Amino acid sequence: MKEVVFGVRWALLTLALMFHLSTADRARAANESPMNVKVKIILKKLSLESQEKMKDFQDKVQKYIADYEWFNPKDLPPFDLNFQMVLEDLPSNIEDRYRASLLIAGPDIQYYDKRCIFAFQEGEELEHDGQFTALKGIIDFYVYLVIANEYDKLGYLEGTPFLDKAKEVLQQGKFSRFFTGWDRREELLELILSKNYQKFREMKDYYFYAMATLDEERDKAKEYIVQALKMLEEVLLNDADLEAARQFIDSHYQEVLDIFKDDEDKTAIEILKRLDPERREIYDEYLY
Repeated sequence: MKEVVFGVRWALLTLALMFHLSTADRARAANESPMNVKVKIILKKLSLESQEKMKDFQDKVQKYIADYEWFNPKDLPPFDLNFQMVLEDLPSNIEDRYRASLLIAGPDIQYYDKRCIFAFQEGEELEHDGQFTALKGIIDFYVYLVIANEYDKLGYLEGTPFLDKAKEVLQQGKFSRFFTGWDRREELLELILSKNYQKFREMKDYYFYAMATLDEERDKAKEYIVQALKMLEEVLLNDADLEAARQFIDSHYQEVLDIFKDDEDKTAIEILKRLDPERREIYDEYLY
């Protein structure tokens, strides 16, 4: 399913989702970024002195992510980006340094990184000034991955430009003075750019086109959903542990059940049962 065929995907998806928003939500979505950012910074593992120094760190990270235009706000329907970081002191005689674990999540994707290391001084600001720092590099890298995931829902590999941006950040991080963790981030990006993961990204093209056209062309949309699930099955046959695919199922299995629950053809539910045996009892309720 190529972009030439589904070039209007983003408009259809946006209209479909906007239809379900309240008047206030529609006004907000029309005038602000569709990325609803929620940042939580946990300081309890820090010394009391460091807690005092970092007391406004959460607000700074929130502003850094939420107030920046990462993409054209007209491109995407509203979505949540949740960012949580747990800080620990990293002793240094020359500056304040921190070790952190990070969890960042979009609607149906999440990334966990426990190898974050960066320096940050009391009174320091976080700004998009073109100057690389370890902290900004980590934030930028994962925000671009989440955004890429959302753009892939609009059409064939539409998220690629944001993966390219993540790669640019990666190259800076690998050769920075805080290079710890960037080897694992490189492995993650290589996975996302792999042939099998590309099939997963192509699957989302089918699935979300179906979601955008379900009300207008229900039978055809169902065909696309079944095709998407067959592609997902192929992806998991090649890599049964692919976390992104598992997260996709966790986020969308109920949606599929609701669409196909009254159909005689249970192909979609049968595929889900094969892919997600832990929920086999739930699927059996719809199959028998």
